[in-house]
Amino acid sequence: MAATPLIQLQDVTKVYVTGQIRYEVLKQISIEIESAEYVAISGASGSGKSTLLHIIGCLDTPTSGSYRLKGEEVSRKGDVELARIRNQTFGFVFQSFNLLGRYTITDNVALPMVYRGIARRARTEKAKTLLTRVGLSGFFGHRPSELSGGMQQRVAIARALANDPTVLFADEPTGNLDTKTGLDIIRLFGELNAEGTTVMVVSHDLRVAQHAGRVITLEDGRIIDDRRHAAAEPAETRTP
Repeated sequence: MAATPLIQLQDVTKVYVTGQIRYEVLKQISIEIESAEYVAISGASGSGKSTLLHIIGCLDTPTSGSYRLKGEEVSRKGDVELARIRNQTFGFVFQSFNLLGRYTITDNVALPMVYRGIARRARTEKAKTLLTRVGLSGFFGHRPSELSGGMQQRVAIARALANDPTVLFADEPTGNLDTKTGLDIIRLFGELNAEGTTVMVVSHDLRVAQHAGRVITLEDGRIIDDRRHAAAEPAETRTP
């Protein structure tokens, strides 16, 4: 018997209504994503990429259709249950980093573990381990404003890994980075995927799609292409 896909969307539609205006952002999206896939979602601005990522990441809910996660229907769960799923199953990386400036980067990375009830010493130790994993072992006591954009994105990735997520989501993660630093981040995603993490990335950056194992292309809220290919190896870069 075939294994149940990690993620299953069937005829998912998302409609936003503002006054008299009804805007259908996603139109009957049906996809299956297996565990440990590396998926890039591409398409022009306004094609529905981020909305699709938000629905799969339980940051938003579909207007209609079915979303099953590990075989369990989640599309109609309440806010508390969705928050639990996000905290225990997913990690998120965004273009704007979303780090808290008044805290050290160690405390930023440790924050998701607070909501899991992990003791302070244990979460601090794990945060430092994760920061070391992303190449920031010498910066534990620094605040985000003291770091470059690429380093802040590495902090954001470490924070996203704090609760050992099954799926790592990234929305335009290289959008604010220079070419070299962007390639460093792409390399890191590839390493995490090779270790078994499912990675889903929304990006206009063709390099991101090139290094994913699967590319789903959206246009006007519909999937127009879905293909798998051998992921390329990122060019050699140095950690900042």
